[in-house]
Amino acid sequence: MVKIIKNTTIMTLIAMVLGAIFGIVFGETMGQFKFIGTIWLDCIKMIIIPLVLCMMITAIADQEDAISLGRISIRTLIYYLITTVLAAIIGIAVALLIKPGLGVSLEGLTAVEIQNPDELTIQSIITGLFSNNMFGSFSSGNVIQTLVIAIFLGIAILKMNNKENKEVVLKWFRSINDMISLYITMIIKLAPIGVFFLMADTFGLYGLSIFTSVAGFIGTFWVGIILLMLIVYGGSLWIFAKMNIFTFLKKSTPVWMFTLASCSSSASVPVVIKSAKEAFNIPDRIAKFGLTLGSQINSGGSAILYPAVLIYISQLYGMTFDLGTFIQMVIVATLLCTASGGVPGGGIVLMLVIVETFGMPVEVVGIIAGFYRFIDMGTTTSNVLGDLVGTICVSKWEERTLAKVKTEEIVEQA
Repeated sequence: MVKIIKNTTIMTLIAMVLGAIFGIVFGETMGQFKFIGTIWLDCIKMIIIPLVLCMMITAIADQEDAISLGRISIRTLIYYLITTVLAAIIGIAVALLIKPGLGVSLEGLTAVEIQNPDELTIQSIITGLFSNNMFGSFSSGNVIQTLVIAIFLGIAILKMNNKENKEVVLKWFRSINDMISLYITMIIKLAPIGVFFLMADTFGLYGLSIFTSVAGFIGTFWVGIILLMLIVYGGSLWIFAKMNIFTFLKKSTPVWMFTLASCSSSASVPVVIKSAKEAFNIPDRIAKFGLTLGSQINSGGSAILYPAVLIYISQLYGMTFDLGTFIQMVIVATLLCTASGGVPGGGIVLMLVIVETFGMPVEVVGIIAGFYRFIDMGTTTSNVLGDLVGTICVSKWEERTLAKVKTEEIVEQA
């Protein structure tokens, strides 16, 4: 019993189950205690900006040289891009096969008002990646701008010629990293308490109302998430690491339990980095780089959601799409998922944007938004696990490349 109590992972799983039960039994009363879970989550979020800054800077500066950095960067970006495209295709396929919108009536369901950002274009999204005041970006909690700042500063440190000065700068950032890691370890030990109240609030708010007409769409979405995990992520792990997807899920249990409860990709960064290094033996320089970058640009779960929403709405209103439109869905969904990490409002806002882009009725988005927590659990979990899978694959890829280079050097010397 003592071992179970000391095992944060097991206690967090128990807290999730108990939280769901308490939420269903006591209903919205549990919402009065949500602030306890919110405080726990805020204690993690408050450290995200310095964490992203320090981890990305040290991850880049610790690379052997600019060539190594470029190789890892390109491989990481290629992997994330390919899996995002495949996720969008899965989203279209499951929606077409299951047809969640046929014969469904949404009458009587309340729509949530969504604030649409002004002039959200590709140009504004790209411009929003860059900061004109880095301290302003830090104070406003803009993670994507912080990430870009960290990349530039990391490259600058990597290219410093004065080794003594370079080591002084890096030593400072590494020291901050150590402090952040200890802080995160302290907060994660409180996870069972925070998770219990967050899950209790979620199920207390929705209860059994999830089993409504929207359930078909949510179920379809989760089928897509499962297929993404089994086919895309499972296939990647087998090809690059000879690892079974179920072995991966077992080893990454602390990660997906955290994401199911928190629904925050940024807040999960320290948890997933810890898992990457301890459970999968990924080198520190690759783990920090791939996972920090992935938390902002890799969104396989979201790529399933956006085209699935379009097809769901089309089925509700009896619309049909041609092949060209499906291709456009994949392209737009991929762009939104890889370039919109700094858009306020996250998934709900982007769901509205893609529906408006294709000129479809936006009222349904408001109704879906009322149940978004159950969708967000899936998008966040698959996004973060996708980051971890991608980092494992890139790590193995890099390992083989370095082994090949070393072998060639031995042959040349002989």
